[in-house]
Amino acid sequence: MPFMTWSDEYATGIDIVDRQHRGLMEMINAAAPLLLDCSPVQEAEREALFTGLVDYTGEHFRTEEALMREVGVDPRVYEHHRHTHARLVDDVLAWRARFSCRDPLAGQRLLGFLAGWLIFHVLGEDQTMARQIRAVRAGLGPADAYDQAEGARCVPTDAVLAGTVVALYSQLSGQIREIGLHNKHLEEQVRARTSDIAAMAEELRRARDAAEAASQAKSRFLAMVSHELRTPMNAIVGFADALRGSGLPARQEALVARVQTASRQLAELIDGLIEYSRDEAAAAKPFALRATLTEACQAPFAAARAKGLKVSLEIAPELPAWYLGDAGRIALVVRQLAANAAKFTSRGSVRVRAETLGPAPHGRLSVRLSVIDTGLGIPEDKQGGLFEAFHQLDDSATRHYGGVGLGLALTRQAARMMGAEIGLSSAPGRGSSFWLDLALAPVEPVQAGSPASRDEAADTAADASTVLAALARLLTEDDTRAGDLLATHEALLRRCLGARYDALAGQVAGFEFERALQTLRHQGGD
Repeated sequence: MPFMTWSDEYATGIDIVDRQHRGLMEMINAAAPLLLDCSPVQEAEREALFTGLVDYTGEHFRTEEALMREVGVDPRVYEHHRHTHARLVDDVLAWRARFSCRDPLAGQRLLGFLAGWLIFHVLGEDQTMARQIRAVRAGLGPADAYDQAEGARCVPTDAVLAGTVVALYSQLSGQIREIGLHNKHLEEQVRARTSDIAAMAEELRRARDAAEAASQAKSRFLAMVSHELRTPMNAIVGFADALRGSGLPARQEALVARVQTASRQLAELIDGLIEYSRDEAAAAKPFALRATLTEACQAPFAAARAKGLKVSLEIAPELPAWYLGDAGRIALVVRQLAANAAKFTSRGSVRVRAETLGPAPHGRLSVRLSVIDTGLGIPEDKQGGLFEAFHQLDDSATRHYGGVGLGLALTRQAARMMGAEIGLSSAPGRGSSFWLDLALAPVEPVQAGSPASRDEAADTAADASTVLAALARLLTEDDTRAGDLLATHEALLRRCLGARYDALAGQVAGFEFERALQTLRHQGGD
């Protein structure tokens, strides 16, 4: 099945340009199996791919340059395209230099980079250029054509992005049907061998039926798109997870592994696009700050520790424990910023800090959440567009990690929906500090009304020794639920442990369970 399919959404209306775009799409489709099969025997074919990409870029720009000069477009259009194509050549050469089969995801990342460049270059820059060419041919002057065609806006409109998402769903539906047929064939094979695998296949069918039944819930267009894209992707991930390790032949096991990896990456991209399209008011509910931040930091801190980085969660002791606010969006922002810090920091530390900036209007408190890393830092002239959708830095570190540039745009949108401010402070060689400033209303746990708050209010009647024993057991087993227990019984544990509670909380947040256990036992007098 093709990796990408041409649709009317990609057409610029200029035949020669559209033919070249189709050629690039065919090149990407032909390269997909080579990139997904990262083995040494494919090295010559991959090298031919890099050469073809560089040749394509030169030919494509020469075609567009001749066309723009012939028509006489505004010089800004030509200069922008010249820089865009030069950057693509630099990117391709950089990929060639660092491509390594030792990284099993290198080919998938490169494939994602090529597909993303084609989609957003065609839907944004080339379609903008085509509008200007048509305007000049219709009699407008170059500058007027530039203004009329919105030449300064080189990213796709919301309508075009929506159409592309729908087209992507249509393509995915066909591919999902093909995968479904393949899965059915596999199920028939394994069912003939053992009754246990037959039972597993039946369970998979029930899960598929449940997912299909759930897909009937549609209300608004965005809700429909969200469900119709996420549900089948989650089903594919679940089926692939279940199929792996079920005794399949080696070749089929490898195919399922590829489906598993690719479907998870596509699910993350879909989630980002859908979340970026949301425009819902903040859901203000009572939440515990430490529990929210601990949950948000778990995955990024685990990734950072795997790289040998030090991690810490620091919450100023003067901050109240409970607030009224949108805990989900707060966690989204902190998780994304911490994940970026872990990804782009090679040595040193990643810290998440919560502190107060003083009182805010209407009885609220100004709270700053910061994510601080010791990475390379970001030059001042590169900081301006960081929170724009689909924006990426041009340095090699950014290109190494790929992506479509939605992460920081999501954090800015989440901040906007909460009425908060987001920004950064960074300098080359000094790391970066991204911050989120919120105005939150403190609430008392006994007034929050949630089950968790009622549990905390009941701490006064709780058996301290029972809570301490449960916490020690979770720490002994390296169980991440220790953070939840710590947050739920914060008031009780502060009374038991005194001023050293914060040290224990920081160790738990940083997944330093052995040190946390030593701290707990010291405090408990063991």
